[in-house]
Formats: sequence, C-alpha cells, structure tokens
Amino acid sequence: MSLEDWFNRRWYPEGHRRSSLPLLAPLSSLYRWVSGRRRRQSRENPPAPLPVPVIVIGNITVGGAGKTPLVAELARWLRERGMNPGIVSRGYGGRARHYPYQVTAQSHPLESGDEPLMLHLITGLPVMVSPDRSEAARALIDYHNCDVIISDDGLQHYALWRSLEICVVDGHRGLGNGRMLPRGPLREPAERLDSVDLVVVNGEPQPQVREQCGDRLEFTMTLEPSSWHQFNLDQTSTVKLESGPEPGPCHGVAAIGNPQRFFRELRQLGFEVTEQAYADHHQYCQQELQFDGETPVIMTMKDAVKCRDFWQGHWWALEVRAKLPDLFYQSVHQHLHKSSEHA
Repeated sequence: MSLEDWFNRRWYPEGHRRSSLPLLAPLSSLYRWVSGRRRRQSRENPPAPLPVPVIVIGNITVGGAGKTPLVAELARWLRERGMNPGIVSRGYGGRARHYPYQVTAQSHPLESGDEPLMLHLITGLPVMVSPDRSEAARALIDYHNCDVIISDDGLQHYALWRSLEICVVDGHRGLGNGRMLPRGPLREPAERLDSVDLVVVNGEPQPQVREQCGDRLEFTMTLEPSSWHQFNLDQTSTVKLESGPEPGPCHGVAAIGNPQRFFRELRQLGFEVTEQAYADHHQYCQQELQFDGETPVIMTMKDAVKCRDFWQGHWWALEVRAKLPDLFYQSVHQHLHKSSEHA
C-alpha cells in the first residue's frame, strides 16, 4: 500500500467509521492557522482586479472532486454564448522551461501537466499554465483576447483575483473525516463553503455528505460517459469514435484523485474491470501497461494524454462530460452580469 493509499483510507473512511490520527493533531492545528492567516491577508490586501471576469473552480479537499470536467463544460457553455473563454492552471506535474506556458497539441505533459493538456485537446480553447495564475490570465487576455477566464483549481490561490468562486464537493467522499491536513483531507475548514458563490456536488450526495454539508449543496452534477477516443498516428490529436470496445473483460487504468469513480462508470457500462489504479498525476511508462494479450485497456482522457507516445490499437480513452441543471447556468450568468456592472 502506498503512503497516499494509507492516508486516503483514513481520510475517507467507509460508512460512519472515523479515523482521527490524533498524533497529527498539532500539525493540523498549524495548517488551519496558516490557512486562515493567508485568507485574512487576502481580504486585507486583495489582488488587483483583472479587466475580465475570472471564474475559479476548486475544492477544499485533497484529491479529485470533479473540477476539471466542470471547467471543460462551463468553458463550452460560455463559448456557445458568444464569449471567448480561456483556461488557466497551475500545471501540476509539469515543469515548463518558461512561464507563462501556452499549451498546444504538441505539448508534452511533463511540461504542461496532464490536466491542462487534456483540457486543450477536448475543448480546443487556449490554455495557459503558470504557478502565478494572474500572470497566466493576463497572457490569455493579451495574446488571445479572452473576455472571461476560468481557473482550473485555485480556490486557495488568493493571489488571483476572482469574480466568482465555485466549489466542487465529491458526493460519495464528501469532506472525508472533516479534519484539516494532514489529519484529514481538508485544505480549508468546512466553513469555507459558506463564503463561495456556488457549491456543486458531484453525484448524488451520500447521507454522510448531506450531514456534513447540509443545505450548502446547491447544484448536483453528474459525469456521464460522452465519447470514445483513440489517438491518431500523429499522436497530437484524438479521433472520436462512434462506439467503443464491446462490454466484457477490460483493464481499467486511472491515475486520478478518485479512481474508484472511473471504475464504477466502466462497470455501469457493462465491463468486467481489472482495476489498475495509480497515484494522481502518475507518469506512465510503456511497460506498466503491457497486460494480457489484446484485452481492451480503458483509461481516462487525463491518463491517455500521458500515453500517446506509445499508444496501442487496443487502448481506449473514455471522455466524460459534466451535466448540470439549467439553474446552475442561470446563476453563473447572473454573477457574471453583476461582475460586469461593477467593472
């Protein structure tokens, strides 16, 4: 068991079992103090506003909650309404030679990070990466004339000015044991949900999640399988296929914050899944994915962009898309309208 698995089993206990990790309580108290201090400083000395609306989509827990599919879907929705959105990211897992770094179809995930590359490939929109997200946002405005910026993650990146904060909560795992890092998965206290503009719950919330979050859960998002992809011979683009592999035995590959969510989706599609779970943002080598014969290997789009240099014909990438109620988009529109009035 990896250290990440060890912590996840204690941060996200099954049922009502609680793991308190009391020896880590002093570190959690220190983390809470540092987190609160950074937030107070941001309120006392807010960053300079940008000339366009900035939407920050993040969460208050460690690990995946469904932020990136929401970023992609909201970006598509804005573009369909005549806007010119751009996406900024920290580019976790990548190390570019210079910043801000513009993601292209030829980018390598070791430079761009896996999620920024995936977002560029599936949306076709400009994506800019930098540890300083404000710098990345200004580059999108200057070079691409973007009139709205979406930050993939960054809820705790208070150096970035924001017009709208959206927090995503995993409907199955919720806030875990409800404790701050490293005793629990929280990057900020649960009360932070009261200060964001919109809270989206990914999947129907389990009873313990409703107990933790109460009426803070405003909008329910579902992630639905959308399309099957395989990489073209040029390895810089994917071809969208009308159908995928026949349901049956497969190897499910996932290096995401919550691999079990992906494996459940595959089983709901009729696959008998042999699980191959790796740490979030894991960088693959070809030998790791050499399984038995021609049994289909199915992975997320985030994983696929890291495997395109050695892509094989019996490998498949499954794209999922976020589905949200109309009321969510109406709320986003209202917030953006208010932001433009105060600009």
